[in-house]
This record gives sequence, structure tokens and C-alpha cells, in this order.
Amino acid sequence: MLPLTHVVPMTTIRRERQLPFPGAVVVRMNEKVQAGDVLAEAEPAARFYVLDLTRALGLPPKEAARHLRRERGERVDAGDVLAGPVGVARRVVRAPAAGEIVAVQDGRVYFEAKGAVVPMRASFSGVVVGTDGFQSVTIETSGALVQAVWGNGKEDGGVLRQVASAGSEKLEPEAFDLSLRGAVLLAGMCSHPGTLKQAGELAVRGLILGSLAADLVPQARRLPFPLIVTEGFGEIPMNHAAFSLLTTNVGREVALDGRVGGPYSAQRPEVIIPLSATRQVSLPDEIIPLNPGVRVRVVQAPHRGAIGVVREIPSRAVVYPSGILARSARVELEGIGPEMVPLANLEILQ
Repeated sequence: MLPLTHVVPMTTIRRERQLPFPGAVVVRMNEKVQAGDVLAEAEPAARFYVLDLTRALGLPPKEAARHLRRERGERVDAGDVLAGPVGVARRVVRAPAAGEIVAVQDGRVYFEAKGAVVPMRASFSGVVVGTDGFQSVTIETSGALVQAVWGNGKEDGGVLRQVASAGSEKLEPEAFDLSLRGAVLLAGMCSHPGTLKQAGELAVRGLILGSLAADLVPQARRLPFPLIVTEGFGEIPMNHAAFSLLTTNVGREVALDGRVGGPYSAQRPEVIIPLSATRQVSLPDEIIPLNPGVRVRVVQAPHRGAIGVVREIPSRAVVYPSGILARSARVELEGIGPEMVPLANLEILQ
């Protein structure tokens, strides 16, 4: 079975989001939500500290307790003074984290630190179609979907802006100006470290590339915004299907999920573009058999990135000039013509 990449102009998109640990879902079934809305919240388990006033202030237990400046149950922030100052050295005891005093005994303060509430937000607008009530929420929308092969692990969204006239165009530092601040940028290839630096300084909300130089991967991972790559590493133009679909949606709100994945992973970096559907559309296929008429993309040289349609799948393996014997398909490649391509060098493109 060949890997499958979705590049679909209109489909039903359903994505589940999960809190890192159980909490409380704050939305209802069939409720409409917008990108950025809080879907659920969770508070980390409390941590407990024992603060020795006697040692910290250099006083006997009873006297040390008289220098306590906070009441039991009073909420304090990290660094707030709990006791003191005492003596010439002005000794104090400070809160190790945000929390509250739960008990004072024998010159010791028992302190409960409560973590900040962790919100889970919607990454795109849609309707709540599933929830377990305490940790997961499933959002559904209709729209365009473009899956990629690599992401830097971040997610965000914004208005899509185009900064390359073709998927083969290199993105250079001088392409940026203040009008792009806060936008998601569509480009072709990137091999200049200054380009990513400029994007970070401009505070863009995301970057969609066809390819990225491999030596820029560490820098890409440090970026505060999502960066996704549709083809791979090196100098590979963005495939025509993805570039064309994205350019037709310039000016729309898009959501970028840069989760790390790959062609065989259930989780893929992707661009989601919510759109109004005039009719009901189905979910994208997860498995498509390789048959004549199926659209495919070449993932290895010499025609890497080329898109075409399968015309024939010979029953016998094909011998190539290099001596390699491989199961293959005859593919009508756009702008190239008919070529025999090993099945290992193909992926299905829906």
C-alpha cells in the first residue's frame, strides 16, 4: 500500500484535540467555535513544599512563626515574602511558586503550589462533534486540506499571504516587509538562514514551504511560529497541486499544524482552510488502492515532486538501466510525459 497525501480543495475535516491531562471541557456538543476559542481547561496536580522558618530566619520555632506575614489559605504569587525580614541581614522566606499556605507547625510552613490553568484552544473554526467531557474535543469543519511531510512542532493561524510567484522560487530575506507582519506566508524553497531570522523578527504567524535546506532544521525548530514543508529537504519546488490550491485561497484565514510526522504517520503536518460548503462533503479517503487513473506524486529523483496519473501497472517487475528490478507503474507526468516509475518512488495524491 502506497502512502497517501491529501491535497483536497473541499472536504470534511475532523480533528480531535486533547489536554495533556484530564480537566474540564467547557464547550457543548454541536456548539460552533472559532479559532482560538477555549475548548477545555486543566490544572496540573498541586505540589507541596515544607519551608523551614527556623533555619531560614535563624530563630526558635515559636518566634519564627510570629514573623509570618501571610495567613493560611491566602493566595500568593511566586517570590512573595511569606515571613520576615529579620535581623541585620533582613532575612526573608519567599513563596517558591504561586499557591497558598496550608499549615504552620513547629516553625515549618506547609505550602501548596498550584500550577497555572492549561487551556486547550480550537485551532480552526468549526462545530463540536465529539467530547469525553474531561480531556478531548473533536471539531469538524468543511474546507481545503493540504498535508505536508515535515513540521517544526508549532501551530498557529492567520491570513494567508503569498510571497513567491511559483513553487520553485527561493524565498530571500529581502522579500519581507511590514505589510506581512502577523500573516501566514506561502513560499517555495528556503536555503538562506537570514530568511528565517527575518520571518521571526517580523512576527509572522506561519510559513509554508515546498522545501527547506537541511542545515536550517535546527533554526526552524527554534522559531516561535509553525513552519511546514510539503516536499522535503534540499531544493525541491512545491508540487503544483499544493501550490495552486494554496494560491487560490490567499487572503483567507488558515490554520497551520506543524506536528512532526511523515508519509506513513497518522499525524501529518497540515494546512486547514475552513470554507463554506454549498453541499455536504465527505471525509477524505484514508486508503486508496493503486489503480490506473489514480493521481500520484513522485517522491524520488529524477522526477521528484512531479505529479501525474497512473496509466498502467505492469504485472512483472521492470529492469532499469542501473540494474535494479522493481515493481513499477507507467505514469503520465504533467509537463514530462509517460514515464515508468518504481512503486517505491510514488505516493498517492488525493
